[in-house]
Amino acid sequence: MIAGLVSIVICAYNNWPDVEMTIESALNQSHHPVEVIVVDNSSMDATPEEVPKRFCPAVRYVRQPNRHYAGACNTGFELASGEFIQFVAGDDVLAPNKIEKQVEIFRANPGLDIVYGDVRMFQTLAGVANWTDVESKPEQDYLKAFIDTDEQWTGITALGVLFHRKAIEKVGPWDESMYVEDLDYWLRATWAGCRFGYCAGSPMGFVRLWPGQKTNNKLAMSRGMEAVWEKALGYVTREPYRGLIAANLARSRFYLALTRNQMTTREASAKLALARATSPGTISALAYAAGYATIILPGGFILTRSRRLRPIRWLLARLLRYPIPG
Repeated sequence: MIAGLVSIVICAYNNWPDVEMTIESALNQSHHPVEVIVVDNSSMDATPEEVPKRFCPAVRYVRQPNRHYAGACNTGFELASGEFIQFVAGDDVLAPNKIEKQVEIFRANPGLDIVYGDVRMFQTLAGVANWTDVESKPEQDYLKAFIDTDEQWTGITALGVLFHRKAIEKVGPWDESMYVEDLDYWLRATWAGCRFGYCAGSPMGFVRLWPGQKTNNKLAMSRGMEAVWEKALGYVTREPYRGLIAANLARSRFYLALTRNQMTTREASAKLALARATSPGTISALAYAAGYATIILPGGFILTRSRRLRPIRWLLARLLRYPIPG
């Protein structure tokens, strides 16, 4: 480890030419020194030709089989020499003073493991913006904040975070089997006792929105959330956290059962029963009965998918005290 050095790991996959802006934002930080490592997950665009030609030797370029974002983070950390670690997706952008501001907070609070701040969204394609920027904030109980979100994102992202090396050594590698790998990491970090610090003020960076990104795949995200909560239930032992995780897992399973994507009636019924067994206080007997009827009755799936029937779903959600898929 080199004291004061910040290692910026860029996780790239078919991001050319956007990754050029990402690299420039890393190289032109107000904080020095930095090392920039580009981990290319076997891009099939111009990335393997253009990045070495334009940026080496200022940037270390590594190409590997596609291990997705988590795998690129793991490879980048193995190569990194810095006291501090920054992970960046290959189409996002760091604010020019991001690293400087967060290192200052680390220096003022040596016991911190992770410092985070706000990020802002921007979109690749033209058109009306349809997102809401979520402001992060200091939390009294970070584990509870990540679990008991009330359907609201906390605003903490890998782009907005700067890690001290000791945090990653404490938590361990990113889980490459996870679709929602960032939430899995925040949960593990808080359970491992990592201390978070908040960096107020201007945005730490800018997240690009584009049509094909993984968060737009609702089915994959639902299954990914189920996997995150199921894993967390395996190591979180204290209440109220364990009960809150079980409730989230039950909701994820209930949603997957009712949407029935790529599931037979028997599989959906089994998933529904598992949801009820996971947290009976969350999936009431009435909600279970209504869900079962939706699954087995002919045309029942239309209730969960038709836009025209959305008001009926909302009414059922209020009656059953459960968020029926929107």
